[in-house]
Amino acid sequence: MSLFSPQLMAAAEPEHFSPKVVLVSIDGLRWQELFYGADAQLANDSRYVRDPKLLAPLLKGHKAEKLMPFFHQVIKKQGLLVGDRHQGSLMNVSNKARVSYPGYNEMLSGVADPGINNNSKRYNPNVTVLEWLNQQADLQGKVAAFGSWDMLPYILNVPRSQLPVNAGFASASGELTPELHLLNKLQRQTPSPWPSVRLDVFTQQFSLEYLKRKKPTLLYVAFGETDDFAHDRQYDQYLWAAQRTDQFIAELWQQLQDDPFYRNQTTLLITTDHGRGRHADSWSHHGSVRAMAGYLQKLTASAAVEGSDEIWLAALGPAITPQGVKSTATPWWQHQVASTVAELLGYDFQAFQYKAQAALPLTSSSQQLAGRHNQTQTSAP
Repeated sequence: MSLFSPQLMAAAEPEHFSPKVVLVSIDGLRWQELFYGADAQLANDSRYVRDPKLLAPLLKGHKAEKLMPFFHQVIKKQGLLVGDRHQGSLMNVSNKARVSYPGYNEMLSGVADPGINNNSKRYNPNVTVLEWLNQQADLQGKVAAFGSWDMLPYILNVPRSQLPVNAGFASASGELTPELHLLNKLQRQTPSPWPSVRLDVFTQQFSLEYLKRKKPTLLYVAFGETDDFAHDRQYDQYLWAAQRTDQFIAELWQQLQDDPFYRNQTTLLITTDHGRGRHADSWSHHGSVRAMAGYLQKLTASAAVEGSDEIWLAALGPAITPQGVKSTATPWWQHQVASTVAELLGYDFQAFQYKAQAALPLTSSSQQLAGRHNQTQTSAP
């Protein structure tokens, strides 16, 4: 299904609160860098950084704010952050594989599926919250997804879900504006370091153009560079990718606030699919003992996987009470994200998927703000 079909939605000024959600994931970004900035030990390790002098500015002053200023100057002050384990703020994955496909499935379907335990290309048997919401009468044709990794159409099972998805090296199609023609040309002419992941700038710009033209109620944007640079053991490039992604999200939020259709109507949720190793010898990898077997011969299994279940979440918008870094009495879980997305839009995902976990306690007022649409909900085939 084309993301850029001729039918465009009108951008009318909303007369009342009409909730929208933008869900963003940053693949494999560690909570350590998000909350504490560049790691001095890694930044000066010649195994991972070609020229440490270039990272010196990130190691002075408020390191976290220098690395990801939008998270700390805007989201931390106006919304909430979860995942700083030094402040009793915990979030984890529940799947045992602790690699990307299982993480995205858990995040989007609300269930950790033991049958999805690696990144093999196969269509997801589970119905994601995006697919289900797109079947609701009020949301049909108002859900879309963009991603840098070419696995996203498999994770969202496009042949079954019929969701509009642009990922990997796919070009925009359908009715093309001059901006889309240029993006398609630049993407064809710009080499990526990886065969299955495009540079995040294309995911970003395709997403912004789609928001401007099609006005989806729910948009999912999946960035990927952080994980791939980490696997390449390039800590400097991993940091620059994190900083670029922070800038992309700031640009995305600004566009939402500049558009009357989205302004004061939209919740921004940001999270990740998995954590990474905690140590200098394991930060670049993640996964279960089974997933890592035979992959890192020089590491013990425990060193390879320790910390890869530790994730984080950020939230910003009119339904989110400013809370800064939020302490959690018990850990929040990745499998709660799907129900959270639905609840922010006024739907109950658990009414369809009884195995899905309850929504995260972002705010006690989200249901009142959004309203409930249970009477209009339908089941997936």
